[in-house]
Amino acid sequence: MVASARKKNGFERERDNFFKLGQSLEKPIACWSYTLPHETSVELFAEAGLPLLTNMRNCARSMAALADYRIARDGALDASSAAPEPNTNRAKAEKLVARSGPVLCEYEARAVLALYGIGEAPGGLAKSADEAVAIAAEAGRAVALKIQSPDIPHKSDAGGVALGLEGADAVRDGYDRIITAAMASHPDAEPRGVLVERMAPAGVEFILGVNRDPTFGPMLLAGFGGIHVEIWKDTALAPVPLSQFSAKALIGTLKGARILEGLRGAPPSDVDALLETIIALSQFATDFADEVAEIDLNPVIVHARGEGVSIVDALIVKQR
Repeated sequence: MVASARKKNGFERERDNFFKLGQSLEKPIACWSYTLPHETSVELFAEAGLPLLTNMRNCARSMAALADYRIARDGALDASSAAPEPNTNRAKAEKLVARSGPVLCEYEARAVLALYGIGEAPGGLAKSADEAVAIAAEAGRAVALKIQSPDIPHKSDAGGVALGLEGADAVRDGYDRIITAAMASHPDAEPRGVLVERMAPAGVEFILGVNRDPTFGPMLLAGFGGIHVEIWKDTALAPVPLSQFSAKALIGTLKGARILEGLRGAPPSDVDALLETIIALSQFATDFADEVAEIDLNPVIVHARGEGVSIVDALIVKQR
């Protein structure tokens, strides 16, 4: 009886010490049992707050998931505490958004975003082939022509884009061709004209966007873009606003992040300019959280280091 009592008291002391150990640990601990543990052991570990796994691979996966969660949590906390400085052009942007319709097509969206330092103001809007030729002549190099209509969000699919045009004849023919194709594809669309602007230099194609989540509010999307975005689906999300730290962490989560470093002889991309664009877009999304439901910038071309980025297409959809 005495020996049994002593053994019981010893077990209770060891259990209490084990519980104290579990509560005192500041770092997450995952335990592994190479044999199936007894029910009492499972209960003991659970009460101490220590997960007990019976598979080494699952143990490693659990620790990796904890590490990923910590990175995501730190980025979210950093983003939520980041208070962007007021934009001096906010009042101008508010006026442009207020007097626009439910959908801001590219020439409208880019004019608004440029006030926040997101890309440059768009080229000229042509209402005729003659106007397109005149605007193209001022560009001084090959131009892109793009149909502008709030009813045609996917211009390429509608045949509403012509690229790399040089010379009056090519521009005139391109204008007529995309007007005919776009209206044949969308006969009820409201054409606003054709945007004429200089071709952007080559680079890494990216996608940036904002969508409003019913629970978390505006969420910024970043990833590798262009026409392959729906195939590769290499994108990541973060709540706005974003700081330099959280924007960099967001890019770092992409599977193709190393592409920006320059591979197979390609020059390193202007990541600093990309981060500045992401931060500015997150500030715009924060300022217009009640007015804007969706922003789509695709593609955003990231040029070689020191050469910035180009916003090649943009769309803003207002709250209904």
